[in-house]
Amino acid sequence: MSVSESQSTSHTHSPERVSVCIATCQRPVGLGNLLAALEVLDIPAGYAFQVVIVDNEPSGSARAVCDEAAARHAYPIHYMVEKNRGIPFARNAALAVALTNSDFVAFIDDDETPRSDWLSELLRVQKFYKADVVTGPCIPQYLEPPPSWVVEGGFHELPRYPTGTRRHAAYTHNVLVRTAVFESVDHYFDESMALNGGDDTEFFSRAYSEGFQIVWADNAIVHERIPASRSTVGWLVRRGFRVGTSSAWVQLNHRSSTVLHLLAHGLYCMVKGTGLALLLPLRGRAVAVRGLRLFSYGLGRIAGSSGYLHQEYGVVHGT
Repeated sequence: MSVSESQSTSHTHSPERVSVCIATCQRPVGLGNLLAALEVLDIPAGYAFQVVIVDNEPSGSARAVCDEAAARHAYPIHYMVEKNRGIPFARNAALAVALTNSDFVAFIDDDETPRSDWLSELLRVQKFYKADVVTGPCIPQYLEPPPSWVVEGGFHELPRYPTGTRRHAAYTHNVLVRTAVFESVDHYFDESMALNGGDDTEFFSRAYSEGFQIVWADNAIVHERIPASRSTVGWLVRRGFRVGTSSAWVQLNHRSSTVLHLLAHGLYCMVKGTGLALLLPLRGRAVAVRGLRLFSYGLGRIAGSSGYLHQEYGVVHGT
């Protein structure tokens, strides 16, 4: 399977080229759902579109899904295997293909599906604000009805902002990037964070610190499929710890915080989290779990201040 030539156009100017990059690992059903959603994307006039898929499973278990999609869909698909295990390896492999013939690179995860106007909205906001990076919301879609306390606590809800809001960070679950950003920033996704998560936060923090503009597009919506395994106390607490370690690690490496400050903040979160957890009889389970997660996040901040990174992505959820 290879990338075909860009579609012809009757316009005087060549179309701007967009590569949608997907890192996948052991999620053939999710990847198939995503490719089906990409098939019906609204692509605005003046843009050419291709998909780059990097399979991070050495056996190439996603090949059959990609071959089927390539035979059925109008857009070009490039499929490859990256044997080095870890999300940044896969993302960098995708960039090695996309940057050869793209003006924009978009990232979306293999457990997500976009609305049909997702890409057109990212491109619209990029053009209107002349942004270097555009990012948008990721809305949870539960595969099974979650416990009531999960919904009450909003544990899978992420903040949203008015379109045009300037942001200091972005995430690869929903982002559009001008290729000039990748050409200017020192290196791509940090491969030392292979199974830890947070390499996208680290990259976009660097891009922001170098003066690139990150803008929010609130109508560029993707839906993330949440398996039952992510609606447990254990998973939420472990995620809090991982976010704590990776955020502390990034701040130390960017010299945006000191070890002393991270230790103090971690201790503060642990004390506050303990207080919330003890409110279980009065405030209910959602508040108690929020406290446990905050405690774990604080513990992660302390661990991360010593350079420790938690390898959360050794296990793939939602396979």
